[in-house]
Amino acid sequence: MNKKVITFMILGLLVFSACGKKAKIQSGTAQELYSDATNELYNKKGGFPWVFTGPDYDLILETLREIQLRYTFSPFATLAEIRTADTYFRKQEYLQAITEYDNFIKNHPGHNEVEYAMYQLALSNYKLKGSKEKDPTYAREAVKWFKQFESSYPDSALIPEAEKRIAKCNEILAEREIFIGKFYMKKKNYKAAEARFNLVLQDFPETKYSEEAYNLISKLPAEKAPNPDET
Repeated sequence: MNKKVITFMILGLLVFSACGKKAKIQSGTAQELYSDATNELYNKKGGFPWVFTGPDYDLILETLREIQLRYTFSPFATLAEIRTADTYFRKQEYLQAITEYDNFIKNHPGHNEVEYAMYQLALSNYKLKGSKEKDPTYAREAVKWFKQFESSYPDSALIPEAEKRIAKCNEILAEREIFIGKFYMKKKNYKAAEARFNLVLQDFPETKYSEEAYNLISKLPAEKAPNPDET
Protein backbone atom coordinates (compact mmCIF):
# COMPACT_ATOMS: atom_id res chain seq x y z
CA MET A 1 0.00 0.00 0.00
CA ASN A 2 1.23 3.50 -0.84
CA LYS A 3 2.92 5.23 2.13
CA LYS A 4 0.92 8.43 1.52
CA VAL A 5 -2.33 6.46 1.67
CA ILE A 6 -1.26 4.84 4.95
CA THR A 7 -0.33 8.24 6.38
CA PHE A 8 -3.71 9.74 5.47
CA MET A 9 -5.50 6.71 6.92
CA ILE A 10 -3.66 7.13 10.22
CA LEU A 11 -4.43 10.83 10.30
CA GLY A 12 -8.06 10.09 9.53
CA LEU A 13 -8.26 7.65 12.45
CA LEU A 14 -6.67 10.22 14.74
CA VAL A 15 -9.17 12.87 13.67
CA PHE A 16 -12.06 10.47 14.23
CA SER A 17 -10.68 9.52 17.62
CA ALA A 18 -10.16 13.14 18.65
CA CYS A 19 -13.65 14.13 17.54
CA GLY A 20 -15.17 11.22 19.41
CA LYS A 21 -13.69 12.19 22.76
CA LYS A 22 -16.13 13.86 25.11
CA ALA A 23 -14.87 16.69 27.27
CA LYS A 24 -14.47 15.72 30.91
CA ILE A 25 -14.65 18.18 33.76
CA GLN A 26 -12.36 17.53 36.70
CA SER A 27 -13.57 18.10 40.25
CA GLY A 28 -12.23 21.04 42.20
CA THR A 29 -12.95 24.39 43.78
CA ALA A 30 -14.38 27.28 41.79
CA GLN A 31 -10.92 28.80 41.55
CA GLU A 32 -9.35 25.52 40.40
CA LEU A 33 -11.99 24.97 37.72
CA TYR A 34 -11.67 28.57 36.58
CA SER A 35 -7.90 28.19 36.37
CA ASP A 36 -8.30 25.00 34.33
CA ALA A 37 -10.70 26.72 31.91
CA THR A 38 -8.58 29.84 31.43
CA ASN A 39 -5.38 27.84 31.02
CA GLU A 40 -7.05 25.86 28.24
CA LEU A 41 -8.50 29.01 26.67
CA TYR A 42 -5.29 31.04 26.57
CA ASN A 43 -2.76 28.26 26.22
CA LYS A 44 -1.13 28.50 22.78
CA LYS A 45 -0.26 25.00 21.74
CA GLY A 46 1.99 24.18 18.84
CA GLY A 47 3.36 21.24 16.94
CA PHE A 48 1.98 18.80 14.40
CA PRO A 49 -0.66 17.86 13.58
CA TRP A 50 -2.07 21.34 14.26
CA VAL A 51 -5.71 20.15 14.15
CA PHE A 52 -5.24 18.45 17.53
CA THR A 53 -3.37 21.26 19.26
CA GLY A 54 -5.96 24.05 19.58
CA PRO A 55 -7.98 24.82 22.70
CA ASP A 56 -10.79 22.42 23.54
CA TYR A 57 -13.61 24.96 23.39
CA ASP A 58 -16.28 22.44 24.32
CA LEU A 59 -14.39 21.56 27.50
CA ILE A 60 -13.85 25.24 28.30
CA LEU A 61 -17.52 26.11 27.90
CA GLU A 62 -18.63 23.08 29.91
CA THR A 63 -16.22 23.95 32.71
CA LEU A 64 -17.32 27.59 32.81
CA ARG A 65 -20.95 26.51 32.84
CA GLU A 66 -20.23 24.07 35.66
CA ILE A 67 -18.63 26.83 37.74
CA GLN A 68 -21.80 28.90 37.42
CA LEU A 69 -23.97 25.92 38.42
CA ARG A 70 -21.88 24.62 41.31
CA TYR A 71 -20.65 27.94 42.71
CA THR A 72 -23.42 30.39 41.86
CA PHE A 73 -22.45 33.00 44.46
CA SER A 74 -18.69 32.77 43.96
CA PRO A 75 -16.84 35.66 42.27
CA PHE A 76 -15.49 33.02 39.90
CA ALA A 77 -19.03 32.38 38.67
CA THR A 78 -19.17 36.01 37.57
CA LEU A 79 -15.76 35.73 35.93
CA ALA A 80 -16.94 32.55 34.21
CA GLU A 81 -19.61 34.60 32.46
CA ILE A 82 -17.15 36.92 30.76
CA ARG A 83 -14.73 34.10 29.99
CA THR A 84 -17.65 32.39 28.25
CA ALA A 85 -17.94 35.47 26.04
CA ASP A 86 -14.19 35.33 25.43
CA THR A 87 -14.48 31.69 24.40
CA TYR A 88 -17.11 32.46 21.77
CA PHE A 89 -15.01 35.40 20.58
CA ARG A 90 -11.99 33.16 20.13
CA LYS A 91 -14.15 30.63 18.31
CA GLN A 92 -15.11 33.52 15.99
CA GLU A 93 -18.75 33.04 16.94
CA TYR A 94 -19.17 36.78 17.23
CA LEU A 95 -22.97 36.89 17.43
CA GLN A 96 -22.95 34.73 20.55
CA ALA A 97 -20.01 36.71 21.93
CA ILE A 98 -22.04 39.92 21.48
CA THR A 99 -24.89 38.41 23.49
CA GLU A 100 -22.59 37.25 26.29
CA TYR A 101 -20.66 40.53 26.60
CA ASP A 102 -23.89 42.53 26.52
CA ASN A 103 -25.44 40.36 29.24
CA PHE A 104 -22.34 40.72 31.40
CA ILE A 105 -22.45 44.53 31.16
CA LYS A 106 -26.17 44.59 32.01
CA ASN A 107 -25.91 42.08 34.86
CA HIS A 108 -22.71 43.42 36.46
CA PRO A 109 -22.52 47.17 35.75
CA GLY A 110 -20.11 47.80 38.64
CA HIS A 111 -17.70 44.97 37.91
CA ASN A 112 -14.09 45.86 37.18
CA GLU A 113 -14.22 43.84 33.95
CA VAL A 114 -17.01 45.96 32.43
CA GLU A 115 -14.44 48.18 30.71
CA TYR A 116 -12.94 45.14 29.01
CA ALA A 117 -16.39 43.69 28.21
CA MET A 118 -17.53 46.92 26.58
CA TYR A 119 -14.48 47.07 24.34
CA GLN A 120 -14.91 43.43 23.40
CA LEU A 121 -18.59 44.02 22.66
CA ALA A 122 -17.62 46.81 20.28
CA LEU A 123 -14.89 44.66 18.76
CA SER A 124 -17.26 41.72 18.24
CA ASN A 125 -19.59 43.98 16.25
CA TYR A 126 -16.57 45.33 14.37
CA LYS A 127 -15.62 41.80 13.31
CA LEU A 128 -19.04 41.51 11.62
CA LYS A 129 -18.98 44.93 9.93
CA GLY A 130 -18.84 43.58 6.36
CA SER A 131 -18.63 45.86 3.33
CA LYS A 132 -20.74 48.47 1.55
CA GLU A 133 -23.08 45.79 0.14
CA LYS A 134 -23.69 44.19 3.55
CA ASP A 135 -26.14 44.97 6.32
CA PRO A 136 -24.74 48.07 8.07
CA THR A 137 -26.15 47.10 11.46
CA TYR A 138 -22.92 45.77 12.91
CA ALA A 139 -20.78 48.65 11.67
CA ARG A 140 -23.23 51.06 13.30
CA GLU A 141 -23.31 49.03 16.51
CA ALA A 142 -19.50 48.96 16.56
CA VAL A 143 -19.37 52.75 16.27
CA LYS A 144 -21.98 53.10 19.00
CA TRP A 145 -20.14 50.88 21.45
CA PHE A 146 -16.67 52.23 20.67
CA LYS A 147 -17.99 55.75 21.31
CA GLN A 148 -19.62 54.56 24.52
CA PHE A 149 -16.28 53.05 25.51
CA GLU A 150 -14.47 56.32 24.78
CA SER A 151 -17.02 58.27 26.78
CA SER A 152 -16.91 55.88 29.73
CA TYR A 153 -13.16 55.28 29.81
CA PRO A 154 -11.44 58.33 28.27
CA ASP A 155 -8.08 57.45 29.86
CA SER A 156 -7.97 53.90 28.51
CA ALA A 157 -4.90 52.85 26.57
CA LEU A 158 -7.30 51.34 24.01
CA ILE A 159 -8.74 54.73 22.94
CA PRO A 160 -6.40 55.06 19.89
CA GLU A 161 -7.47 51.62 18.66
CA ALA A 162 -11.12 52.47 19.24
CA GLU A 163 -10.73 55.66 17.20
CA LYS A 164 -9.10 53.78 14.32
CA ARG A 165 -11.93 51.28 14.24
CA ILE A 166 -14.59 53.99 14.42
CA ALA A 167 -12.92 55.67 11.43
CA LYS A 168 -12.89 52.38 9.52
CA CYS A 169 -16.58 51.77 10.21
CA ASN A 170 -17.44 55.31 9.16
CA GLU A 171 -15.60 54.78 5.88
CA ILE A 172 -17.70 51.68 5.23
CA LEU A 173 -20.95 53.43 6.15
CA ALA A 174 -20.10 56.44 3.98
CA GLU A 175 -19.15 54.20 1.06
CA ARG A 176 -22.49 52.43 1.45
CA GLU A 177 -24.38 55.72 1.13
CA ILE A 178 -22.40 56.60 -2.00
CA PHE A 179 -23.12 53.13 -3.39
CA ILE A 180 -26.87 53.50 -2.79
CA GLY A 181 -26.88 57.08 -4.06
CA LYS A 182 -25.30 56.02 -7.34
CA PHE A 183 -27.93 53.31 -7.68
CA TYR A 184 -30.64 55.96 -7.36
CA MET A 185 -28.84 58.11 -9.92
CA LYS A 186 -28.98 55.28 -12.44
CA LYS A 187 -32.69 54.96 -11.76
CA LYS A 188 -33.01 58.75 -12.29
CA ASN A 189 -34.33 59.13 -8.76
CA TYR A 190 -32.24 62.22 -8.20
CA LYS A 191 -33.99 63.36 -5.05
CA ALA A 192 -33.23 60.08 -3.28
CA ALA A 193 -29.66 60.15 -4.59
CA GLU A 194 -29.11 63.66 -3.30
CA ALA A 195 -30.44 62.67 0.12
CA ARG A 196 -27.85 59.86 0.32
CA PHE A 197 -24.99 62.11 -0.74
CA ASN A 198 -26.05 64.81 1.72
CA LEU A 199 -26.10 62.19 4.46
CA VAL A 200 -22.42 61.50 3.77
CA LEU A 201 -21.63 65.22 4.06
CA GLN A 202 -23.63 65.49 7.24
CA ASP A 203 -22.70 62.30 9.10
CA PHE A 204 -19.31 61.35 7.67
CA PRO A 205 -17.54 64.61 6.75
CA GLU A 206 -14.14 63.28 7.88
CA THR A 207 -14.18 60.34 5.47
CA LYS A 208 -12.62 60.25 2.02
CA TYR A 209 -16.12 59.91 0.56
CA SER A 210 -17.25 63.41 1.54
CA GLU A 211 -15.51 64.99 -1.46
CA GLU A 212 -17.01 62.40 -3.78
CA ALA A 213 -20.46 63.08 -2.33
CA TYR A 214 -20.02 66.81 -2.95
CA ASN A 215 -18.94 66.20 -6.57
CA LEU A 216 -21.82 63.84 -7.22
CA ILE A 217 -24.33 66.37 -5.91
CA SER A 218 -22.91 68.97 -8.29
CA LYS A 219 -23.54 66.59 -11.20
CA LEU A 220 -27.19 65.99 -10.39
CA PRO A 221 -29.65 67.57 -12.84
CA ALA A 222 -31.21 70.77 -11.56
CA GLU A 223 -34.86 70.36 -10.63
CA LYS A 224 -36.97 71.57 -13.50
CA ALA A 225 -39.10 74.61 -12.67
CA PRO A 226 -42.86 74.16 -13.38
CA ASN A 227 -44.20 75.74 -16.53
CA PRO A 228 -46.76 78.47 -15.63
CA ASP A 229 -48.91 77.46 -18.61
CA GLU A 230 -49.16 73.94 -17.20
CA THR A 231 -50.40 75.03 -13.78
